[in-house]
Amino acid sequence: MERRTFLKSGSLLCASGVLPIGAFAANTSTFTFSEQGTQRVDASTLDKLGLTAPKISVQAPSGEQVALTLKASVARRYGDLLYVYFEMSKEIAVFDVDGNQQSAITLPDGFGVLSDFAVEPSQQLLYLIKRGHHHITVASFYGEKLSQIGEFGIDLAAQLNGPKSITLDAFGHVHILEMGTSSIKVFDSNGAFLYTYGQARLGKRPNYRALDGTQQIVVSGGQLGDRKWIFSKEVRKLLALN
Repeated sequence: MERRTFLKSGSLLCASGVLPIGAFAANTSTFTFSEQGTQRVDASTLDKLGLTAPKISVQAPSGEQVALTLKASVARRYGDLLYVYFEMSKEIAVFDVDGNQQSAITLPDGFGVLSDFAVEPSQQLLYLIKRGHHHITVASFYGEKLSQIGEFGIDLAAQLNGPKSITLDAFGHVHILEMGTSSIKVFDSNGAFLYTYGQARLGKRPNYRALDGTQQIVVSGGQLGDRKWIFSKEVRKLLALN
């Protein structure tokens, strides 16, 4: 696939949604820069960065126009860039470490609501989970839908039933947390199914919530959201960290 330079886009968020210059740089200690190269960014961290959510104008039942503040529903750091998806938005906003918005990656036409995403920066690719759908959409940084990974089903290992969270490992393999089976399914970059891990034992389903990481895949979850597991490539199993 030919790599193209990711140019700055003229499609920027409204002024109320722009991160104040220097806010990100002033708070870089908030982030853990490690070999992982990526981490999920929670709402409290976004608040510390001074990130103000954008607003849209909607019509109230009374007929008047009111301003609705959009919520940052997915935020991930890749290298020194922060990718943020605001609910109801048609794009993913990209900020640099100085707090300047560099661009806005447009989602494919008619995509709908994004529930999670992963980024492959070197190839300028997005791996997108659309809410209510059972496959992964692969798109370019220019909003082009390139391919699809998986399809709905419960009979075959390669089929997906309720994808919820996604991350890419150092080999470009796509790890997908599937809620239908409470397990993680792995595909190669061409969409070929490789294997499954994290399956429940003795009929008890683990409460997995999200995936993260590149060099090491980390699964978070638990009843209170305070449990973590790490994926062992050698045995293809999850090992509890706490």
